[in-house]
Amino acid sequence: MANLTPILVASGQYVFRDAVTVDSAMSPVDIAAKAAEVALTTANAGDDLVSHIDTIAFIRGFVDSVPGGAGPFGMSNNVPRSLAKRIGARPERAIYGREGGHSPQRFVNEFAEKIAAGEMSMGLIAGAEATGIMKQALRAGLALDWSEEVEGSLDDRGCHWLFTEHEIAHGITFPTQVYPLFENAWRARHGLSVTEHRALASRLFAKFSEVAANNPYSQFPVARSAEFLNTVSEENYWVAHPHTKWMVAQDAVNQGAALLMCSVDKAVELGIPESQWIYLHSYADVDDRFVSARPDLSVSESMKLTLNGVLDAVGKSITDVEVIDIYSCFPIAVLAACESMGLDWNTDKTLTVTGGLPFFGGAGNSYSTHAIASLTDKLREQPAEFGLITANGGFLSKQSVGLYSAQAPDVACQNADAEMQSTFDRTPEVDVVIEANGIATIETYTLVYKRGVPNLGIVVGRLEDGRRFLANTAADDHDAFAILAGDDEVVGRQVTVSHHAPQNIVRFS
Repeated sequence: MANLTPILVASGQYVFRDAVTVDSAMSPVDIAAKAAEVALTTANAGDDLVSHIDTIAFIRGFVDSVPGGAGPFGMSNNVPRSLAKRIGARPERAIYGREGGHSPQRFVNEFAEKIAAGEMSMGLIAGAEATGIMKQALRAGLALDWSEEVEGSLDDRGCHWLFTEHEIAHGITFPTQVYPLFENAWRARHGLSVTEHRALASRLFAKFSEVAANNPYSQFPVARSAEFLNTVSEENYWVAHPHTKWMVAQDAVNQGAALLMCSVDKAVELGIPESQWIYLHSYADVDDRFVSARPDLSVSESMKLTLNGVLDAVGKSITDVEVIDIYSCFPIAVLAACESMGLDWNTDKTLTVTGGLPFFGGAGNSYSTHAIASLTDKLREQPAEFGLITANGGFLSKQSVGLYSAQAPDVACQNADAEMQSTFDRTPEVDVVIEANGIATIETYTLVYKRGVPNLGIVVGRLEDGRRFLANTAADDHDAFAILAGDDEVVGRQVTVSHHAPQNIVRFS
């Protein structure tokens, strides 16, 4: 009887930390090829393994993750086939993924389903970023050419806007502007002062940096103390309250990772040792709505559904899981995930296998490819344990979760709930008032900095009738900047809001 149970059989990672010259400046595809070659070698299946790859999926690069986006040095017209060319593969299918850090786990989930259905023989998932090289090359004035023309079919899944026009008008567009809104809402709901929350987040991320300091694939292998993280300095400057530089994902990285998947039958055919096999026990995917439409910005309902759904599907709780990587672009991503699962953020469990996006490196949309690679390596060393991956795209916008083990599952390829997205879509959403005028109360806020100077105040609030609005502080309202930058509680404070197209403007009394 055929055994089409999907398994992960190998992974590879690569990091570039050398000086950047015209000769050494690797493109993202070059870096991904290095990682893929490691994966092919560690599978222990012989030299012809690459000929069995029938599908390659490449995680969409950061530079073209906004419609119309492009890098300064050009890129391949067919990124996955450029990777295939470098490693000697001839896949039937080549996929270039959508935007979002959920992509690696979502591709694992998709590949698992196709392998189980007999629609895929062997799949390679790969991703890489060379943003650090790109930035250094631009500063040095190096003339690089990463453009490439490759023939062959391509399933380009495109990129899509993560925000509404009204959100754009109020500066709610970049992660460093949006995640602070979640962070301050979470802090206020938990009754923490600004200083208490900063101390908490610093302790949390100091633990992550310790893991990164000992990870050979980290871009920034330095242990940073809670005291350092909690101190504003030239090296740890304000980005947007309550986040300083080392509280946010660092994108200036040169990292690549690759994952190799097939069925149990295929692994047996190719002689891949069973000690390499890692099973996906359950998985889930849910996409959230636009930020301004979410009823409570201090929680993530999509996280609650996916994380608890994956655990419940196999009769597990988070206490049964020893190997964990929680997506960590900002402290709130970790805190919200912990709260969703009923896990104390201050647990003795290590919440990352890599060191997290601020310290290991925020390898664009491909960070979780590294997390899955590291997690599966650990599970091979601890075959009796379970491992959990949380992958997050956008602004807590897209959740993909996977539960893994070296132990074979009772049910192969188990989607935690095929109706989970429909269940989420039935949850309430909030109407946003476009033209807001009157007395209002602040729900959450942030103050965004530019080159160390306060640049933009962002406020989300409610009018007296309960309707939500988005607003900014006036560009010349330095008193408002001082209030948003202070240690006193701003959430719940009363303001006056008035519409000045295309924005709403708040004034403190």
